[in-house]
Amino acid sequence: MGDFDILCQTPVPLSSYNEPDDFVVEYRATIQHDGDAIGEAVLYKVLLGLACNYGEHPLDIFDAHSQALLELYIALFDPETGEIREEIDRRFECCGSDLLIIDSIVLDPKWRGLKLGLLALRKLIDLHESDCRLVVCQPYPLENADTPEERREGKVKLRRYMKKLGFRRIGKTEYYGLSTTHVMPKFEDVLRKEA
Repeated sequence: MGDFDILCQTPVPLSSYNEPDDFVVEYRATIQHDGDAIGEAVLYKVLLGLACNYGEHPLDIFDAHSQALLELYIALFDPETGEIREEIDRRFECCGSDLLIIDSIVLDPKWRGLKLGLLALRKLIDLHESDCRLVVCQPYPLENADTPEERREGKVKLRRYMKKLGFRRIGKTEYYGLSTTHVMPKFEDVLRKEA
């Protein structure tokens, strides 16, 4: 079957943290088979602990970065305290200070259905979850979702897919979370066929 690996790239400026969105680190990963790109993933790590040391409010960080991150902030954070909502903290038994956000993961169509996306996601979370209180994603199909029905079916399929790693829906939001205190399935368990 060949060798599969992930090439991660993280450009980080050497300058100080002058702007609120400097506290958001982008990880770009290329999923490869025998050296050829077969997919890609984008993750963000929001350095909330470091931002606190610099006196930066979380709202300013999420707002400065993008509309998508601002919407996530509104769904997950208490507007008065700037902390993750208490009910989310309790449900996910959050510890740590940072937040890992899975923005996207896409595989070439001929490599889908082999659980490579789950394996790549599992490895990326392992690599980047350090000091994160929560891993968050918004399962949404990026392709083949032209009609409302196709989007709904795509969301259902992706949510079921993410649950295999232990992700759970966050309240009534469109977001799913994974506690970093949660023991994720081993690689062989991810590959095991359902009965």
